[in-house]
Amino acid sequence: MSSPTEDIIADLGNSDKPLLNSRLADLSNLNPEEVELFEQVWTAVEPKRRRQIVHRLVELAEDNFELNFDSIFWSCLKDQDTEVRSKAIEGLWEDERVSLINPLIDLLEHDNSEKVQTAAATGLGKFAMLAELNKLHPQYVSRVCHALLTAIGNKSKPLEVRSRALEAAAPLSLPQVREAITEAYQSHNSKLKASAIYAMGKNCNRSWLPILLKELANTDAEIRYEAAG
Repeated sequence: MSSPTEDIIADLGNSDKPLLNSRLADLSNLNPEEVELFEQVWTAVEPKRRRQIVHRLVELAEDNFELNFDSIFWSCLKDQDTEVRSKAIEGLWEDERVSLINPLIDLLEHDNSEKVQTAAATGLGKFAMLAELNKLHPQYVSRVCHALLTAIGNKSKPLEVRSRALEAAAPLSLPQVREAITEAYQSHNSKLKASAIYAMGKNCNRSWLPILLKELANTDAEIRYEAAG
């Protein structure tokens, strides 16, 4: 006889069944057997419904910190749908396990979607912060730094990806990061410049203060906003 949670999982692909928050909440903290069942069922769920489910799970987790759908989000990192993959990364924002670093780096470097690469770059930002706080083993610090700096310097990467990688790397008090911020600030691209100013604030190096004060008077509203932040 199946459990209530197994019944909910089995019904995920049934478009005739409404996505009730009360039932989706029961997908929190799945055990290994339930995760296996979820992965079996998930492949047969139509893309539109998969997107709806993942979006709803992220919203539920944001509204109730006791709910944990990380096992589902981990499975969705390999989903064929771009929206599902990017949303799954967002759902894993509070997951600080180092085992997440390599999957995020792989998505940043190799995913065919700009949206997913962008989400992966942002997702690595929490590990950059942990590294700066000396809460990350040196081997992982090296991987995170290298992946973000490589993305920042890769001119073939979409601008949005490079901008988010710069913002993610910002907490790191490394010469290479300061150089990347300076180069982005001096570029002729307003988006990169805005990200550079945001990164200056996150970098917490007092040498950026004169620039931030100057940019408070910039005619570009986005630049002023980042400088004020």
